[in-house]
Amino acid sequence: MKFLEKYDFTKEDIDELIDNTPKKIMNSIKKCQPLVESNLNYLKDLGISTYVQIFINFPDLFFMDHHNFKEMLEKYEKDSLVEKLNANFRLIEFL
Repeated sequence: MKFLEKYDFTKEDIDELIDNTPKKIMNSIKKCQPLVESNLNYLKDLGISTYVQIFINFPDLFFMDHHNFKEMLEKYEKDSLVEKLNANFRLIEFL
């Protein structure tokens, strides 16, 4: 999970992820690291500051094909989406 540090995950964030994520999902994160990173970059580049919390709480979302991941978010007006997700990261589960 060392790769998460380059996305500004703190040691505490990584520990929380490890402690609260099933081993099977953790193994998938490692196995699908390029895809996970691609989707993390997309959220970060959009300006969503809560991407760390989104990843910790919904790691399975990041296994979504990158094109589908982008498509899911591009259905919404960017500024509104960013504002809402920055205010409440849990809204991602309703998109």
